[in-house]
Amino acid sequence: MRFLFKDPSQILSSNYTQKFKISFLSMGFLCALAPSSYAKLTQPLPPEHHDDSVSILDIQRYTGSLLSPSGAITQAGALAIEPYFQSTISRGAYLPDGRVRSNKYRTDSADSFVMVKYGVTNNLSFQVTPQINYYWNGRTTSSTVHISDLPVELQYRWIDQNNKKYIPSFTTYLGMNFPTGDYTNLGRALDAAGSGSYALRFGAQSQAAYNINNHALRVRLWGVARKPLSSADIRGISSYGTDIGYKGNAKSGLFGNWGFSLEYGITKEWVLAFDFQYDWAKGTRMRGAYTNGPFERYVSAASHDIQVAPAVEYNWTPTIGAIVGVALTVDGHNTNDFVQPQFAINFAF
Repeated sequence: MRFLFKDPSQILSSNYTQKFKISFLSMGFLCALAPSSYAKLTQPLPPEHHDDSVSILDIQRYTGSLLSPSGAITQAGALAIEPYFQSTISRGAYLPDGRVRSNKYRTDSADSFVMVKYGVTNNLSFQVTPQINYYWNGRTTSSTVHISDLPVELQYRWIDQNNKKYIPSFTTYLGMNFPTGDYTNLGRALDAAGSGSYALRFGAQSQAAYNINNHALRVRLWGVARKPLSSADIRGISSYGTDIGYKGNAKSGLFGNWGFSLEYGITKEWVLAFDFQYDWAKGTRMRGAYTNGPFERYVSAASHDIQVAPAVEYNWTPTIGAIVGVALTVDGHNTNDFVQPQFAINFAF
């Protein structure tokens, strides 16, 4: 349904959590199956009447799973708005060997973002996802609610989903993360909300639906990545873990995710959803020094985590639905171990 992003630095990749990434090893699978985010907008809307000629695949309603990105809207001029609300509860940190270490002052957060998607043509969509964050731990809190970096992208659907012929849809993404979040000269570390650099966004997604004993099963596969295009000049307390007196720059490595989702219709309105997502990030290159200290040059360790996200959807109509669930890490290294309850409401116009 969405995609947020892992922030480039290892600290931000823990905080921003789960939203945009790619493994190109998954691209072969992407050609076999395909996802759409809002059934009502990513495939034609059939008339809703009780008739033996109407397939369950035609009348099933979806909101979209918690973590999976959506395909391009199928109708020019259509608009989808989906506000998300989530709380990230840290359980500790994954060490380089995969063990989890509990941290007395681990950081939790409350986040909200709104995915807004507009159908420019029947195949091309424009999407923007503004996000705000608030962090706290056992010692302090953010000074205020902060605006994060702004993801903007174009989505183009090359293949339409055809349920009768079992043909999956196929959508590609291209866009940019704009550095709108605070990242340097911070009053406190928990005020970090951005990366300080532009990042290219790219990836692909696919979706198909199957009739399983007269119940609809929708399958999505995706892979996305973010490539920072420049380094960020940093001073003092920053998103990259530096403290007062530091002066230098940082450049994050490539980061992204891939995964699959399943949505099984219990009734036309009720849907069970499940996501599997693998997040990864290369290390961040740091160059700089503290006042009167030696010049340092190093690359932080790479990281990864595996998330699962069970959820329940309820769709009042083909254009209004809600989803409630929880995303949680089950494996990782050099990153946060967390539980993330969340819900979203989808509106299609």
